[in-house]
Amino acid sequence: MRSAPATDTFQPQPHLASPDAALWRLGFRPFYLLAAAFAAVAVPAWLLAYLGLMPQGPVDLLWHIHEMVFGFAVAVVAGFLLTAVQNWTGLATPRGRSLQALVVLWIAGRCAALGAPPLLYALVDVAFLFAVAGSILRLLLRANNRRNLPICGVIALLGMCNLVFHLALNGVLAVSPLAPVHGAILLLVLLVAVIGGRVGPMFTRNGAPGSRAHNIPRLDLACVAAIALLAVCWLATAPGWATLAAGSAAFMLNAARFILWDPLSTLRTPLLWSFHLSYALLVAGLLALGLAGIGIVSGSAALHLLAAGAMTGMIGAMITRTARGHTGRTLQAGRPEVAMFLLLPLAVAARLAANLFDGPARGHALTLSAVLWSLAFVVYLLRYAPWLTQPRLDGKPG
Repeated sequence: MRSAPATDTFQPQPHLASPDAALWRLGFRPFYLLAAAFAAVAVPAWLLAYLGLMPQGPVDLLWHIHEMVFGFAVAVVAGFLLTAVQNWTGLATPRGRSLQALVVLWIAGRCAALGAPPLLYALVDVAFLFAVAGSILRLLLRANNRRNLPICGVIALLGMCNLVFHLALNGVLAVSPLAPVHGAILLLVLLVAVIGGRVGPMFTRNGAPGSRAHNIPRLDLACVAAIALLAVCWLATAPGWATLAAGSAAFMLNAARFILWDPLSTLRTPLLWSFHLSYALLVAGLLALGLAGIGIVSGSAALHLLAAGAMTGMIGAMITRTARGHTGRTLQAGRPEVAMFLLLPLAVAARLAANLFDGPARGHALTLSAVLWSLAFVVYLLRYAPWLTQPRLDGKPG
């Protein structure tokens, strides 16, 4: 008896624009890609305008500061949380057309920043974070997951910071538009401290056999409280001694916490040492912000250390680790990841060095920083774009 002819089991994947495409199965996929692409382009664009090599227009210093927080960093936070909440609750997070709508809203905010009428810009830009917070809150309440409700509150506070930014920008509130952006940076630092405390010891124990990483819950709480106190002192322009005292306390508590995570055990594991390096930069940034209160360190240097150093370093560590895990790949870094983990702190070092110079030397240092920064995210895109737009290797959903 003749066997039936073999059938072709190949099924073409839906076009990327289709809500059924792999790109729209979990929030990390489109938002990690968009964040990396935006980071790679936005910093050089600002630098070209700053150096007078292109018309400045809306791409000025305020645009740069706002967009690196409410464009780049917020996209990563959205992608991470829209993925993590599914694990925390067991409920499906936005996907398909719902996820596409969130992505369109984020893109609309970036486009509106380049010249839309102020009211339209404010509406679409502010709406994104509240839409993300609402999506997360609904799932946490359905699952009765109260432990993670504070994270939803942080996202809502980020949305309030962005609202205050737009009100200040348009003269409705008599405050500097920089103040709410600084507030958002410190909220993100707080979020890094909260999530880092949850996953840091566990990642280290699992990824570095023999490590002695552990945490002390009361110390974790004290670390977060100290960062919050420092943020209040900085934003309220408290007396210099108060900011220094708060920064010193936050530094010492978080340094003790960091030591308990046994960072030296991770030196052979890039996915781990990149995480620990980022937290070390956070610890240093807390001290720098305290010293900025009495003028020993510039506020710009301290905030760059926290934002471009600690926050972006943690972003690099997490968008590689979570993307690998959620696409069915091993949690092992290759040369592209290691290159990214090295390029980002080098970019931060060059940016901090620029504060030491004037004239052409400052421009050269800023250019070097921008090149290293952009190269880090180009490396990420070349490595991860094919993975994030294709189904999981193991055939599982997500």
